[in-house]
Amino acid sequence: MLKTLINKTLLVIAANLIFSLLVLFFYYMIRDNFHIVPLIESMHVNTKRMAMSIVILFFVFISSAMWQLKIFSFIKKNKPWLVHVLKIAFLLLVYLGASILINYFFQYFQHLQDSLLTVQWIISNPTIYFAGVLYLFFLFLLTFAVIGNVYISTFLTGLILTVIGFIHYNKLNIRVEPLYPFDFKQYLQMKAVIPMITEYISLRQIFVASILVFILSCAIVVLRNIRMGYLTRGIIFAVSIMMLYSYTNFPKTFMKSFVANNHVTIVKWNPIENYRINGFLFGFISNLQNNSFKEPERYSKQKVLQTAQKYISNSPSKTTYTGRTPNIIYLMSESFWDPTKLNLEFSSDPIPNLRQLMTEHSSGSVLSPVFGGATANVEFEALTGFSTSFLNPGVIPYQEMMDKKSFVPSIISDLEAKGYRTLAIHPFNKVFYKRNVVYNIFGIDKFLDQESMKHNERQEGRVINDQSLTREILDNIKEQDDPLFIHAVSMQNHMPYNAGAYEENEIKISGLSPGNTPMLEVYTEGIRRSDEALQLLVEELQTINEPTVVVFWGDHLPILGENKALYIEAGYDDENPEENKFKYSETPLLLYSNFNSKQERYDFISPFYLGPIIYELAGMEKPSFYNLLDQLREQMGISALKGDLTIGSDRKFVTSPTKKQEQLLKDYKLIQYDLLVGKQYSLDVLYK
Repeated sequence: MLKTLINKTLLVIAANLIFSLLVLFFYYMIRDNFHIVPLIESMHVNTKRMAMSIVILFFVFISSAMWQLKIFSFIKKNKPWLVHVLKIAFLLLVYLGASILINYFFQYFQHLQDSLLTVQWIISNPTIYFAGVLYLFFLFLLTFAVIGNVYISTFLTGLILTVIGFIHYNKLNIRVEPLYPFDFKQYLQMKAVIPMITEYISLRQIFVASILVFILSCAIVVLRNIRMGYLTRGIIFAVSIMMLYSYTNFPKTFMKSFVANNHVTIVKWNPIENYRINGFLFGFISNLQNNSFKEPERYSKQKVLQTAQKYISNSPSKTTYTGRTPNIIYLMSESFWDPTKLNLEFSSDPIPNLRQLMTEHSSGSVLSPVFGGATANVEFEALTGFSTSFLNPGVIPYQEMMDKKSFVPSIISDLEAKGYRTLAIHPFNKVFYKRNVVYNIFGIDKFLDQESMKHNERQEGRVINDQSLTREILDNIKEQDDPLFIHAVSMQNHMPYNAGAYEENEIKISGLSPGNTPMLEVYTEGIRRSDEALQLLVEELQTINEPTVVVFWGDHLPILGENKALYIEAGYDDENPEENKFKYSETPLLLYSNFNSKQERYDFISPFYLGPIIYELAGMEKPSFYNLLDQLREQMGISALKGDLTIGSDRKFVTSPTKKQEQLLKDYKLIQYDLLVGKQYSLDVLYK
């Protein structure tokens, strides 16, 4: 009896509230000649007045509640078909309201929880906003058709969508990169990722979310479901599936003109701009319909082989060393960067050893293809010689593409053909970025992770340190008689940089706010220790009677505060956005050898050039594929590729490439497609 009374009461309240909203909505629409923008502006500017109007209307209508219940009882008894219509109308209105609310939150998260910017975007882009509302509306209907309970389907769908929006906010805020559909393929690594981002989730957010979930859960238990027959649900299911499919694949369906008429303009070459212009929903949807690597025009065996033949060279490779085949160590250091580039005062230099080594050996800088994360894309470029610039934004080849092949050529496979043994070391979970799968595809002989390393010292609560990684590298070199290639990926300087991570921070920093200083001092202490570990490696290699080359570089810049807050406070951010594309990508590069070699300078190069450069330094015959990369860098003057950017050796953007540069880039893309996802027609030609 009590439950029935509660249901009736809540139903009357909900019906009158919805009716009040509808009356006010139509009043404003008629007043403004059915233009939606003035209504949105009124909601933002005159929020209190509109709320008061709704309250007044609600109490006017609720005063006739007894009459409403009598009318409803009469309809239920004499016009059952009308009850069915009212149920459907209620269902549609609930889902329309939920869709409007969720799409608002999508834009709220897109604008980093700035309500003013959110409303300004909606006012400037009402058609895009309501086109997104329609998409969400059909999504809510689909979940209802499957679940059959209006309240549960609304709650679950709304909760999942809000969580997705919140994840997008955190990724955009921390890494200055939007959420892509591909990111959800990393769900297996969530257990390892969550501790890294907990500092960016406040207790207030957790408390509010918990309260809302509790209230909604109670409402689901109390409220009586509005039932629909299987036929009605079947029709809703069919229509929703058709509309969602057409919407999601709008460039290829009848929805193409609808989306275009609503001013959705997909900016494929710039993901940040794409999300900014079209909002989160269409930014996300536009990445659902793309393949990871679009097939080049007229891809065929004949075309690939003709292209590959252009890069076969019978001329001897340039050599700088003619002794015993050297060991080669790739040491990709997590978030390694020079913090003294910030406009701050440091009590001492955190990287004195690296700085000295860079004056004595070949060195320079790497242009990382990523910022703050996606480390796997950097090592992908370094190992394969392929560029992530040819892939769709947000793609991580290790997770999207590599496991579709049983073999992908790389520096690993080529060195093994030359008699090398190969080893990978990563002091973390081996399944992260599917490295356990990818390294098998590369053909690596042995993979040591945090469970199998002999040296596994770490700070309390942190990952295995760089000293342990260094000793693991040295032990394996001493134990191996054959020349050895080691691909080592460190973890010591991975975020977060919480106060107290080290027992003492030797370097003191001034010039920052009290809130940001501990973070940077912790990061700097980690870099100082990495510099010491590098020096230990060099000193030990000098005592070993084995020629060895070490390629040491930072994979990307660190995340220092939300939305680059620490960088901005320290005056690192440049007013010129073009300059920032360089500043937030450049990390140190050292090419050390314990034998005499020519000292070269390699400024601002992409990681995919490391293979041919190290072959030249080691004096080894290059695979023909590297001839293509040599021509690109040495003859065409292209030092780096990043996203849609092409950078010349003069550190300037190549905005108008020559015909030869364009052709070489097309050849590069074609060959990469063939070897990575295509039929590998060029494999025997370019990797003999």
